[in-house]
Amino acid sequence: MANFGKSIGDSLKRLVFRELTVARRVHLSEHFVRIDLAGKALRGVHFSPGDKLQLAFEGGPRTYTPFSFDTEVGALSVLVYLHGDGPSARWLKSASEGDQLFAFGPRSSLALSSGSQRLALFGDETSFALGRALFEARSADSAFSFVFEVTDASESRSVLDALELPDTAVVERREDGSHLAHAEARLRDALGRDAGTRLVLCGNARSIQTLRARLKAEPVAHAGQLVKAYWALGKRGLD
Repeated sequence: MANFGKSIGDSLKRLVFRELTVARRVHLSEHFVRIDLAGKALRGVHFSPGDKLQLAFEGGPRTYTPFSFDTEVGALSVLVYLHGDGPSARWLKSASEGDQLFAFGPRSSLALSSGSQRLALFGDETSFALGRALFEARSADSAFSFVFEVTDASESRSVLDALELPDTAVVERREDGSHLAHAEARLRDALGRDAGTRLVLCGNARSIQTLRARLKAEPVAHAGQLVKAYWALGKRGLD
């Protein structure tokens, strides 16, 4: 069973974390897997798009953005990118229906409320689940534009199609960062349609920094920014 380490026993973990069971595991592509989790401990829990969920593995916790949250049944889903060969990757590659693990959360990470809102969101593969969570919580007058920088455009499009995300632009990464000019143009176009649109920047810290600087140098009217770096090259501990 997955755990934080031998120093924390299962009995203590049950007091601090939620015990969940794998209800379903679906391969969406070569590298992306959707894992549906269920547990009585999720019933009645408050959830907002942008919340985070930390899953406990032997090598330490890994953070994900949950979506498809059902507070009555006690269920949610996470989108996992399979890479590397660490304890978490090995567990996730072999996870099957009925397997159990411990989780902390969901709890607030990116302060996005459900309901009426107009958003232009920039992110990457780590942001796909956030896009889905927002789309599921939409209201009749919500309007979303998603711009994702990705490593493999073809694979990412197939995953986004499986998540049924509309109005989504995919920009394939380039080592020199030139792809961010295309992402910037997409964001400017989305913001230019309605000055009441809020800008959300998440994913890679370096890309966020670049886009913020460009949008500050040549401002476009919008209803404020929300920023959340999910990761940065060479750093751990971001969420």
